[in-house]
Amino acid sequence: RERERVKNLSPDLGGSQNRPPAAKTDNDVEVGDLGSGSDYSVFLQHLGVPATDIGSGGPYGVYHSVFDNFAWFKKFGDPDFKYEQQMARVFGIEMLHMAAADYLPEDYELYGREIVSYVQQAESKAKQTFGTQSPSFADAGSAAQRFQKAGAQVREAQNAATTRDSARLDRALIEAERALLIDQGLPNRPWFRHVIYAPGEYTGYAAVVIPGVNEAIEARDLGRTSAQLAILSGALNRAAAVLENYSQGRTG
Repeated sequence: RERERVKNLSPDLGGSQNRPPAAKTDNDVEVGDLGSGSDYSVFLQHLGVPATDIGSGGPYGVYHSVFDNFAWFKKFGDPDFKYEQQMARVFGIEMLHMAAADYLPEDYELYGREIVSYVQQAESKAKQTFGTQSPSFADAGSAAQRFQKAGAQVREAQNAATTRDSARLDRALIEAERALLIDQGLPNRPWFRHVIYAPGEYTGYAAVVIPGVNEAIEARDLGRTSAQLAILSGALNRAAAVLENYSQGRTG
């Protein structure tokens, strides 16, 4: 249904009716990493409230210069405001979809798949950094796979959900995200409590995934890496248990 809604919104922009040029297919949506520089930081990274950010852009040469103003945008950037209208339509459709959905449209299966890849990438980096002393990623990998599997089960429930079950389903989705928070926060910056996403300690706006683990590896701190792996595993297992409890209650 969502694909039908976006067809012919602005066909003169180029590309297909469903997506801009060079985008992935509709069935292969990439999950972006939320860093900082916007008001979603407090919601996701401190309170554990899922957030979304949509934008359209690319390199344009005047960013943060004296020429980065409305006059430049009107003359060179988007003179007819076609892309602005397109983004307003896309964001509007998303908001309407979220507001009118029978249950929260959150895909924990896709989320889990991304987390599994984050853990695998971190393990490769740790082996390059620590060599034979690299800590075991077995528990973190198992926890990530458990989370993905639990997310897949809930995804099936979402596809078959009725309005009678939506409140309980929504509660599970909400609590699963909050289970990814840690009370003590990340090392050196306790305000950031999310174990999956945070702005990098030294990257400004740019995000770092599983930041506790990755930043410990970058610091070449073996003990801290092991400790952060245990914290990550615990959070993922807590979140998976929330989703599993919902699925078991639904079938029991």
